[in-house]
Amino acid sequence: MELSQLKCFLAVAREGNFTRAAKLCNLSQPSLSYQISKLEEELGESLFVRKPKGVELSDAGRLLLDGAHRIKEEQDRILSSFRAREELKSGEIRFGIIPTIAPYLLPPLLRGFCRDYPQVRLTIRESQTSKLVKEVVDGELEFAVVSDIAAPLLKKYSLHLNKLFHEDLILAVPTGHPSTVTDLANIESLEAGELILLSEGNCLRDQTVQACQREDRASALECEQLPTLLSMVEAGLGVAIVPEMAVNPGQSHGISFRHFKNPRPRRMIGLLKKRGGKLSLAAQEFVRRLNNDNIG
Repeated sequence: MELSQLKCFLAVAREGNFTRAAKLCNLSQPSLSYQISKLEEELGESLFVRKPKGVELSDAGRLLLDGAHRIKEEQDRILSSFRAREELKSGEIRFGIIPTIAPYLLPPLLRGFCRDYPQVRLTIRESQTSKLVKEVVDGELEFAVVSDIAAPLLKKYSLHLNKLFHEDLILAVPTGHPSTVTDLANIESLEAGELILLSEGNCLRDQTVQACQREDRASALECEQLPTLLSMVEAGLGVAIVPEMAVNPGQSHGISFRHFKNPRPRRMIGLLKKRGGKLSLAAQEFVRRLNNDNIG
């Protein structure tokens, strides 16, 4: 039993006529009749009852029909899957990502993706949320990986933020800091003067201020990059609230990390794109891997 024979069988069953079925299959009528004859010979039964104005399925034909449909659907599914792989071989992804996520999330993700799809061109823009929003709105970026964005801003620019995963925010302190005597940190005990913040425009700054339930005023120390902030903590210049993905025990010898008591502060990591916009095949595969790598 060959797929080409089943295709001919389904065409005749649908059309009820050999001539129309042959045209549908791009075959001559004798060629189509031969395919049906070979199938009937293999099965040992006639699949059609010949009528003066066409054909009808026999009992054996009706028995075959359901299975033939399932085989054809599975064939279509497999072919569709391989067509998608073929298109992914020469795609392009233009996306943005905020600096407090990029150095921790991207390297392992890009390593596997670039190995499997070396012909896909990646253009990555690392910037603050406000700038990424503008570039998504202007169509310069297909999507952006960002943290929490206020609903009014999403509505204003007709954007959609789809949750990828949640992440705990934790306390980074110099080794030997008083807060290290307990397993869990108390966010209410933090002194405003010892808190190191990222500069204005970084969403982690806003999340830190919100978690501490304090007004956003200048701290003793501010910086632009999360690695710099951690270096300041390591030097004993203060404490900071950082995303859990930034923790690398092997490289943070002078820093201790502590989870907070419940309710723990968290941030949502999401995919920002235009509302109603459809991602390219390459971008869909990239986001699928991003989701899978961060389940749980």
